[in-house]
Order: sequence, then structure tokens, then C-alpha cells
Amino acid sequence: MNFINLRSVFNRKVRAKNPLLFIYKPVRHNAKKKMGLIRIHNKKVVLANADYKHKYWPILSNLVFEKFGPTQINEPNAVQETLKECFFTLCKIFEEKLSEEKRASFYIFCHNLHEDSIDLWRLQTQNIPLGINEEEFASSRRVLKIILEQSTKLDLVGTPNFFYEMRENLETYVDLLEELLYIGSWCLVISENTARSQLFETSTGIQVIDDELNILTHQPYPELFKYVFYDMPRHSSKVALSDSMIEFKTIVEDNYGVKYDDLASFINQQLQSPIYRLGLTKIEPLKNEILKELKCDEDFINDFYAGLTVTKDNCLSIEKCFLNNQSEFRFTYRPILELNVDGQIYNLIGYNKWLESMSLLSTNAFPFGLYPTEWKRHQKIKEFVQKTDNTHDKILEEPIINILKEKSFFNDSNVESFEQPNGQNVNIKNSVGDIDILFIDVDFELIYVCECKHNRSRHDMNNWRRDYSNFKEKYESQLERKVDWVTQNKNIVETHFEQIYPEHFKVKLADYEVRGIFIINAPTVYMYNGKYRAMTITDINDLLERKYNDVKFEFTNESNGEVTLIEYPYFDNVKEKLG
Repeated sequence: MNFINLRSVFNRKVRAKNPLLFIYKPVRHNAKKKMGLIRIHNKKVVLANADYKHKYWPILSNLVFEKFGPTQINEPNAVQETLKECFFTLCKIFEEKLSEEKRASFYIFCHNLHEDSIDLWRLQTQNIPLGINEEEFASSRRVLKIILEQSTKLDLVGTPNFFYEMRENLETYVDLLEELLYIGSWCLVISENTARSQLFETSTGIQVIDDELNILTHQPYPELFKYVFYDMPRHSSKVALSDSMIEFKTIVEDNYGVKYDDLASFINQQLQSPIYRLGLTKIEPLKNEILKELKCDEDFINDFYAGLTVTKDNCLSIEKCFLNNQSEFRFTYRPILELNVDGQIYNLIGYNKWLESMSLLSTNAFPFGLYPTEWKRHQKIKEFVQKTDNTHDKILEEPIINILKEKSFFNDSNVESFEQPNGQNVNIKNSVGDIDILFIDVDFELIYVCECKHNRSRHDMNNWRRDYSNFKEKYESQLERKVDWVTQNKNIVETHFEQIYPEHFKVKLADYEVRGIFIINAPTVYMYNGKYRAMTITDINDLLERKYNDVKFEFTNESNGEVTLIEYPYFDNVKEKLG
């Protein structure tokens, strides 16, 4: 079927450029395009050079052509297996290319670029434009992390003057990095397309035509994916962060005899003397100095730094680095790199990366019960993380309760039992489980049963797929039990609200509809395709202010004029109605 005249009922009219499919393939260039080292706000950036398409894309095209010939593949399992084969092929090329470069100064060069990228990312969070393709910049940041992680596995060669060697080889290093970024960017794209196909089986196809591989996104998925990715940032400004760093510092000082600031003293040296960015350092002398001066817990000191270090022994494979960007062993959470240079162990540590990693640990790891494996034998740290994990849902619940109170909705939270006038309260904690938030919308005669899920902030389809599986396989059934209970016991709910609002609650709930919703912390793809609605703080605020609108899509079959309306859940409805 060919579809045109795609439009959103509540948004502007949109027309698909290609009525059948969207083709995902490398950009063509008529002339060689040299990007080189880009300077933005006095910071340096290197992006992928698309001209390497001519070197690497034929490898993938030949791989698929030899297997299937000049054809189009739409069967989901075949699509996914072929994409995986392309992914692993590129990962192997990436690894081989990287292993050829043994000069430590190249990796210091990459590290400095990553430090600059953090400064530029901070500008992005302030809505300051960078003047470059921001998707390419984000991809560059992700691939730089992988390059730096993998450097821990190599036997590197030093030089008497790293600054001089970087300056003398700048063009060579930029060319190599552009090539690695190109290969890495397509590893990311192909892994994303694989995850999309696994989630939404009819979305993706593969085609070899004129000896060139094309990755296809079938209509109407391009517009749906576009809507999802444009809508998600709308929710990010109100993501509830649980910043546990202050308490973490207190735990360290009170129990292990050392201040966090002493453990991180080397980052102050970098702030005061930028020359530290041009070479390597060693953690061991710092550890010995701390132990000598402070007489603190030696095991903790060793484990503290080990838990923040990427080494050849804990570094993930290249494939896992591309697929698991939130693993605790990633450079994301471990800002210290352990390098073997001329047979000796050195460390590469960035001021910006240290701050970024510690911030991410406190906001996107500790609150979810995640922390470095090396720290787990320290009981006070373990207790701190468990406490943070057990209480972090409150960070999400509190702003929702405040909104409900401000707008005068009858509500209750953490409902373990329902109050009754005879004192014989009805307990649900041991049956269906407690209800995080329960509120009444009198205007629309609705009872909302809310399950709060303080989900981690994620930014790629592979991680959203993990979220999606959790909701589908676990959370939906939990919420369904609570919705069913409230539906069957509206009289008990009514009496409960009469008890907690004795002067004001005069509502009869017998004819009210019961709706279950997830209240989530960060946007995720389940929001667009769940059995139950998943709403962020932004959505809840819009819902209560009567500003919440469902987006609906209308597809017209150009051959017969047949119109199909696609409503939530979008992807399930596309599969059901359009095949």
C-alpha cells in the first residue's frame, strides 16, 4: 500500500516525501568534503567524514548481496539477523583500525576533544546553538568514549613531549578520528535500526539495489518515529533528579576517614594548571599520599579509585560498548582510564569527565541501586545506595502530589489500606500492592490509579527497548491488578475519600470510569505504545490543566483514497490496521 497525505489531527499537516518508505543510507557527496578540526566557542570538535562511505559501505553492500542477491528483505528475523551481521562486521573493522594506532598522544588528543565536548554539551543545555549538526555531535561524543575505553587494551607508545607529537601529527590524527567516527556512527545507526525492528517488526526492511545496501523504514513509521523524537525533548526539562552526591560525600567522610574533596584533589590541579591536560598521571602516588597523611581506610581508598577506573580487565568488548551505554563499566561512570604506555601503567583523567561521571552516578545510578562493583564490599556505601534506591520514587511523587493539591483534586498517596468509618480498614498492600497515587477527576467522572516509575533517563532505542520490555512483561500486570481492584471496589474507595475529606467529598463514584496510568520520570518509547498511558510530570500538568491532547494520524491510500486513522497506541494500531 502507498500512503500519502499523512497528517496529525491536532498538529500541522505533514506530507511524506516518499509514499512508500524512507531509505536510510550514507549521504552522497560530489566532491571530497574535508571537515577537519572545527572550532566552536573556543573549543575543538571533530565529526565523522561521510566521504568514507566509498570505502566502507561497499563492504556491507557486498555482504548482503552475496547472501540475498538484488532483493528486498522484509521478514523481521531475516532483517534483524542481517543488520546484526552488518553491525558485527563494522565493529570488527573499527577494532582493527583502532588497534593499528599505538601512539599514546592520539588518545590524549581524543581525550582532550572529549573534555571540550562536555563544555559544548553544557552550552547545548542552555539552548546556545553550536552551529553544527547536533546529531552528529552527539554521535561523536559517544564514539569518542568508546575509542578511549578501548585504548586501555592496547600497548601504547609514549614520547618525551606529548604536546609536540600531537601538534606534529594533528592532520593525521584528525583524519584517523574522522574515519573512526564514521565507522562508529554507522555501528550506532545499525544497532538502533536493529532495536527498532525488534520492537516494531514491520517498521524495517533491507534492500540491495544497484549494488548498494539500503536500510528501509516503511511508511508510516518514518512520521511516527519523527513525532516520537520531536516530542521527547518536551518532557526533559521537568525530569525529577535525585541528586545524592551531598549525602554520598558525608557517608565517605563519616565512615572512611577521608573527605571526598581530598579524593578528588587532582581535578583541582587540572583546573589550576591546564598543562595537566597534555599528559598522563599516576593515581598510585596520590593514594599513598592520602594514606600517609590521613591514616584512613586503605581498602576503601583502593576500591574507591578502582570503581572509577576503566582497565583492560573490565573494559567491555566494542560490540557491548555500542549496545550498552549505561553499563557501570563504561567510561560514562568511570572517569579514570588506565593505560599501558611503554610497559608502565599511567592514568588519563579529565576535569570535566570527573565532574560528569560523579554527577551521573548521583543522579542516574545511585537512585536506581546501581554503583561500582568494587564498592559493594563496603557496607556503609551499600546501605547508602539501598536507601537512595528505596526512597527515590518520592522524588517523582512529591511534585505530582503538589500539582494535585494546587489544582484541588481529591487525592491520596501511598495507599496501603482504605479507611472505613468502623475502623475496619481494607488492606491492599498484601494483595494487589499499595497504590502510589489515587486521585479523582470530578469534571470527567474518572478515578485515576497511578503507578510511579522513576525510570532512568535514556537516550537510545536499545535502552528504550529494555524499558519497553519491563513495562510489558512486569509493570502492566502490576497496574492491571490495582485497576481491577478499584473497579470492583468503588464503594470502598468512595468511603475512603469521605473519611480523609470529611467536609468536602460529596461525590458518588459508582458510575465513574477507572483509569490506570504510569507516572514516569523520563520520556521513553513505551509512552507511545503501552496498554496504559505513561505520563511525565509535563503530561500530568497538561492533563490537570485540560491542555492534554492526543495526537492522531490520518493516512490516505493514494491508490483507492481509503483513509485510516491511527490513534494511541500508535505502533500496535499501525500493525493491526495497515499490516
